[in-house]
Order: sequence, then structure tokens, then C-alpha cells
Amino acid sequence: MDGALKSLNGINFIDLTGSDSNINRESDLNDLLSLCYYHNSNYILMDEKNLSQEFFNLRSGLAGVAMQKFANYQAKVAILLPAHADKSERFKELMYEMSRSNHFRFYDNRADAEVWLTT
Repeated sequence: MDGALKSLNGINFIDLTGSDSNINRESDLNDLLSLCYYHNSNYILMDEKNLSQEFFNLRSGLAGVAMQKFANYQAKVAILLPAHADKSERFKELMYEMSRSNHFRFYDNRADAEVWLTT
């Protein structure tokens, strides 16, 4: 797992948006959390291309596992997802539920995502 360490408003975060890294399975989540630990940061910015189709398929359980791991390790994760993204109604419901926590949010623009991550 590779990502750039960036800083905004004195907060360091892992930026996967320019990376080819993908979350395809639970071990990829573990690698991402290890990268956070290595850089002493619990803040992550990623976009749709960093997530496999398994993540969006709720039957795989990957999104639920991700949500639980990020909460357990107190990671704050912003995902860039275009407003017009074609996702299932069930996934949209999950997005709503995930966004109610302070660990996981979806944004359609980078500026809003960075503000949430760094405040």
C-alpha cells in the first residue's frame, strides 16, 4: 500500500488519490492502517478508484469490515465519490449510515473532504 503523506492546517493525512493502491480485501485495510501507523496519522483521503467493486458490493462485507476497522483504530476517512456515481440503493443507505459517524464520510469534491479531515 502506498500513499502520499500530506499536511493541511497542521494535520498530516495519507492521500491515496494519486496512488494505484486498491482495497480489494481485508488484508489491504490492514496494510492501509499499518501505513497510517508508520506515518503517525489516523487521517486518510481516498477516491473511488482506490476501492474495488467488492467494496461497493455489500454482499462481500468489505465495506462493513472497513467501517468497523476504521472505527476500532479511530481512523478518520474521507472518500471522494462523484455525486452522479451509479451505486445501489443499499450502498447509498450504507453511505448515509457511515456518514453519521465521525470516522467515515463521502464527498464529491476534494476541498470539502480536506476541510472535514483537518478540522
